[in-house]
Order: sequence, then structure tokens, then C-alpha cells
Amino acid sequence: MRRRPLPLLLLLAGAFGCSPGAPEGARDVLLVTLDTTRPDRLGTYGNPDARTPMLDRLAREGALVEFAVADVPVTLPSHTTLMTGIPALGHGVRYNADYKVAASATTLAEVVSERGWDTGAVVSALVLDSDFGIDQGFAFFQDDLTPGYVKYDESLYPQETHWLPKADRRADEAVDLSIRWLSQRDRAPFLFWLHVYDPHFPFDPPPPWARTAKELYLAEIQFTDFQLHRLWRALEDEGRTEHLVTVVTADHGEGLDQHREDGHGIFLYDDTVRVPLLVRAPGEIPAGTVAGEQTRSIDVAPTVLELCGVHDTEIGIGGTLVPLLAEGGRTPDPVAYCESIKTRLFYGGSGLKALRTRDGKFVWAPRPEYYDLALDPGETDDLAPADPARTGRWREELESRVGDILARGLLAGEAYTPDEAQREGLASLGYLSGGGGEAPGTVEAEMSLPGFDPKDLVDVSMGAREIQNGFYDSGERKLLRFFDTVRTPNEDPRVAKLWAAAHQNYAKIWMVRGDYAAAAEQYRLATEADPDYDIARWSRIYALNLAGHPADAVREADAVLARWPNSWRVRLHRALGLALLGRSQDAKHDLMGIVDSAEPGSEPARHAEWYAQRMGTPREGDALRSYLESEKRRADRAGDSS
Repeated sequence: MRRRPLPLLLLLAGAFGCSPGAPEGARDVLLVTLDTTRPDRLGTYGNPDARTPMLDRLAREGALVEFAVADVPVTLPSHTTLMTGIPALGHGVRYNADYKVAASATTLAEVVSERGWDTGAVVSALVLDSDFGIDQGFAFFQDDLTPGYVKYDESLYPQETHWLPKADRRADEAVDLSIRWLSQRDRAPFLFWLHVYDPHFPFDPPPPWARTAKELYLAEIQFTDFQLHRLWRALEDEGRTEHLVTVVTADHGEGLDQHREDGHGIFLYDDTVRVPLLVRAPGEIPAGTVAGEQTRSIDVAPTVLELCGVHDTEIGIGGTLVPLLAEGGRTPDPVAYCESIKTRLFYGGSGLKALRTRDGKFVWAPRPEYYDLALDPGETDDLAPADPARTGRWREELESRVGDILARGLLAGEAYTPDEAQREGLASLGYLSGGGGEAPGTVEAEMSLPGFDPKDLVDVSMGAREIQNGFYDSGERKLLRFFDTVRTPNEDPRVAKLWAAAHQNYAKIWMVRGDYAAAAEQYRLATEADPDYDIARWSRIYALNLAGHPADAVREADAVLARWPNSWRVRLHRALGLALLGRSQDAKHDLMGIVDSAEPGSEPARHAEWYAQRMGTPREGDALRSYLESEKRRADRAGDSS
């Protein structure tokens, strides 16, 4: 937990005996962000199976926006957009971990703090830690996530849960902390931000919610709704809800495998970019308002300022929604911009950009897409191939909007390098790191589409994640779907590396299952798709040894070494194959050759020397058993043949 120093403006005002003060009649503001929450899982958005009475009540007492769109389906960038009113392409915080909000940014909390509001926040995931700069403007910022994740149903998890979130909190704890802070406020206005993380994977709601909902994801949302009701009751008991401005939205949705993405961050379908937006402001926004116009996440901060009565400052490039919600006016802009660069950062993909209107969506990808959302809200019928002229017009509009955002010079983010503990915690939440924190580029660079189409790589990347997390059956389903749906390397050489990666990951499943012959065949197919795939080459030799076919392993190693003579892992597994064939002295000779050619103390030297010292001695049998058994156990633990 960190307390931010008071903004300089407040310090100077105090020094000269005056205070900027909040406007007369200034309201308290409660901003709630629901992580990973789709509107179609809320009762107020028409889901008949959802039991979300608190959120439904807020919608009845205020306004519901039918089509609210997040500009990026990733937590830190999306929250930066909500707090600054600038899209990720403009503020530059484009993914988690490798970016942070720069000190030069102007946030919603900073604006109201400098005008007399008390500001507090409770966040529930590492990606919103104050190290990433999202705490700017909050006098109180609770980001201490110890003791960490709580498991309720052990049967939902694989045997090994190395990936479990190490740094998030449940909604009940977040609400307890929020009530504690809010109960200590005097009558000065406050802006309080509560972030809840429960609807994020893994889906493991506490009882009784797990037993009463049709799906675990829905149960997580219903548990969150109950906790929000507790918070509301606490505010009601203190008489602070009558004039309270309440805004509830989400940073993004969740794929739930509807477009082959279980999570979020890759695609820009409505599964992940359409979010709920509820705004309650008694006396200003009529109860029961339903806004059918489309809004954007960049409109939230200007709307809060308007409802706070702060009219002398603009924030970001969005617009206030108050005229739309209070008077039935028009939306600030009927076109929403969205982007995702995850596949470009980590998977060799192109990244995606999209423009969405109330009734249509254009996705700029190597194979562009267009959907008529009025007729096809599930985005299943891609109309782009049949109408290239329309695709061209949308591309021109997208390029124009990208250019406009970049030309404004709104950069409010900077590169960040997480430390080892943060990397581990981020990985446990499913977020990669190491993309480099690249800044927005030129219009030409932003519109370029290098790399694989995300539609081709999604099953490989999602399958790899499932395998890494120990969900092997789910990973297998995704890989088999990839094999059935994506063009082969013979049909399109550009996808060869994807096929190689798919076979490599499928081999890991067979390794864990103990079918080493099947794993060896998948490694062979991986090298067939990509002859330069080094890990697959030596992994096949290793798998053949485990399968009890050391002669085949030695022959395969000889063929590989004829082309790659310096591959020490191939040489190591070949030598151990010789030992398994009873050729101990030949094995020792080859192992010492690795030692002699390697850097002293290096991994190759240490591995080879350990085995070499045992060849031809009474310890050889134990060494070979160790080679086979310990490697099997490691494969079982990690789902990884390396």
C-alpha cells in the first residue's frame, strides 16, 4: 500500500492560505471497474440466467449504455484509457508489464484531487500495481496483494499449479478494504476507484455461487455483484448514496472460446471489447435511461468530470456522455477505435486494429473482416471478402483516424522493465512480458501487417497456454482444431512455423501422457514443417530414447549432426542413446567431446561431465535411470520436453 504525495497545486495552495476547493454541491464519486466482464453475462443486459441484483439496481436508478466499447482488451492499457481519456494508441501504454503510465500523464484522479476531492483506490491485480504508474492522483492507493490467491475448489485445477495467480485479491477482501477507507471520510467529496478481478481466469467462485450458476464465469460475476451490494449497503448506512455519482464499467470482456480465444488480448470481437457501462447520477441522469448509441472508454473520464461539476478542464480526447444520458442527445463520436498488439509482441502475428459503429465492425488484419452487427451480432459472417470496395473505404477511414490520434502528441506512457518477482507474478496471471515496451510508430508502421494473421495463430497460442497451465485435454482440442482449419505449409508456406509450433506443443502432451513414440512422431512433423526448429530436432532424439528406441535415436542424431554438428543437446542425447545400447565407452568418448568443446562451467559442460564420469562404472546404471526417470518427471511437471 502506498500513499501518494499531495499534488503540487494543493501544496502551493495550502502554503498561501487558500485552497482550490471543490465546486459548491460537489458530489462523491464511486468508480467501479469490473475486470474481464462481458455485458451479456449481466441480468440488466438481458441474460435470463444472471443473478446480478446490485448492478441491475444501478441500471434502474441511472443509465445503461447498450454499446460501450473498450479500445484495447488488456487490463493496464484499458485502465489507462479510462483514467486519461486517451486511447492506447495515443497514450502509449499498449500492453501490461512492459509499459507504465508516465509522470507527465494527466489522470482523472489528479484533476479532481487538485480541486479538493479526497481520492482513494483499491486494486486487485498486480498489473495495476503503483509501479506501473496508474496510481497517479490517488492520495490512498491500496495495492498490497498479500497473502495472495485463494483456491476454493481443488478439482478445478491440474496437479501442478505453478501458474496460479500469485498477486491478486478476491472481491470480498477488496470491498472490506474499500468500506474501511470510505467509512473514515468526512463530508468532503471523494473520488473512490474500486477494481475487482474475480471474473478473470481461473474461474473458481466461492460457495454457494459455484453451485447456483450455469457457468463458473457467470458465478464469479454473481459473487462480485454480491460484494458490490455489501459496499452499497455500507454507503447507504452512512447516508452517502442519495447524491452519489456511480460509474460501473469493465476494462474488457472475455473470449470464452467463442472465436477460438479463451481469454482476451488477441482479437477485437465484441466478446472482448464490448463492455458494460452503468452511470447513476440522481437529479442529473433520469432513472431507467437506456442509451442505444455507441460510446467509448475514452468518454468515461470526461463524463465523470462533468458529473463532478468540473467544467474548466478537459481531459483526453473523448467527450462527456451527460448530454446523451440526461437529455437523449448524441454520442460524442459514433465510431470507436480498437487495437490489439499482443500477437505482434509475442507470437509473430500482425496485431489488429478495428473501427466499430453501432451496426458494423471493420477489422484490419492480413485477411480483413467486416461484420454487420445489426444482422450478425455474434460476428460469424465475414462480409469483407465479398465487398473489397467497402474494405478499401474502411481502411482509408481507419488510416485517417490512426493519423489523427498520432498527430495529437498525447504520449502518456513509457517503457518499463519488470523485476523478476513481477515477471513471475504477471506470468501467473497469464500475461507475458518481454515485448520491449515499443512506442506508437508512424501511420505507415501502425497500418502495416507483418507476421501471421491472428486467426491462424490463435489455436496454437491458446493451446500452448493450456498445456503450460496443465490443461492438456483442452490444449489438445485447440491443436486438433488448428490442424483441421488452417492451411497447410504446402498450401501456404507462410504458416510453416505455426505448424511446427503446433506439432511441438502436441508432442509435449504426449510426453506428459507417457507416449514417447507419439511424441517423437510429433517432433518429426515439427522439423518437417520447419527444418531449422532446433528444439524439435533434439527433443525427438530424447523422446526416442525414452520410448525405448535408442538405435533409432542414434540414427536420427547422426542425420541431424551431419547438418548441425555443434548441437550439443543432440550430441548429449546421442551419447546417452549409445549408453542405452550398451556402448559405454563410445558414450563416454562423445560426452567428453562435449566437455572439451564447451565453455568450462557452462550448462553443456556440466551435463556432459556428470554423465561421462559415470559411464563404464558401477554408477552407470543409476545415471541412465536418472536420465530416463528424472526427465520423465520433469516433463510431467512442466509439460515441456526440454
